Amino acid sequence: MQTSEQMASEFVDLLQRLFRLRPKLVFPDERVASMKQQLHSLKDSGVDPEDRMFLFRILDMLRRSETLPTMGELSAELGIPLSSATRLADSLVHANFVERCTDAHDRRVVRLCMTETGRQFIELGIDYTRQRILQLLNRFSPDEQAQLLRLMNKLIDSMQAERE
Repeated sequence: MQTSEQMASEFVDLLQRLFRLRPKLVFPDERVASMKQQLHSLKDSGVDPEDRMFLFRILDMLRRSETLPTMGELSAELGIPLSSATRLADSLVHANFVERCTDAHDRRVVRLCMTETGRQFIELGIDYTRQRILQLLNRFSPDEQAQLLRLMNKLIDSMQAERE
């Protein structure tokens, strides 16, 4: 039986393998061409590769949010400096995924609003992810799928508990 340290090392190796796979966008839909073009637009806008994940988090945050965030709220939610949040917002504005909107109650307050292009982009990304996960899960039995889901929830719950 492996020790916890050996299992942790194996888990890190698996994560590294997963990240190296860089799955290709294989989605039989004409919308993917548009999505790829938008991704290249983000890539070409000079966004640091380390920051790209934040761009998706921002779009997802806007998609789920009941109130549109200010730059300060965005910064706090992402746990990054205000200057970084502003720079990322600028990239999303340049890609036409978001726009800056004035607050209905206070014109001095600037909020981030998702454009229709941004909404379509994030929804396509979510649809793609869902279909891709379904393809991968079909290789597991129903019991294995349930076990994988339970263990992933447990792992993420543990990580979240550490943050609190």
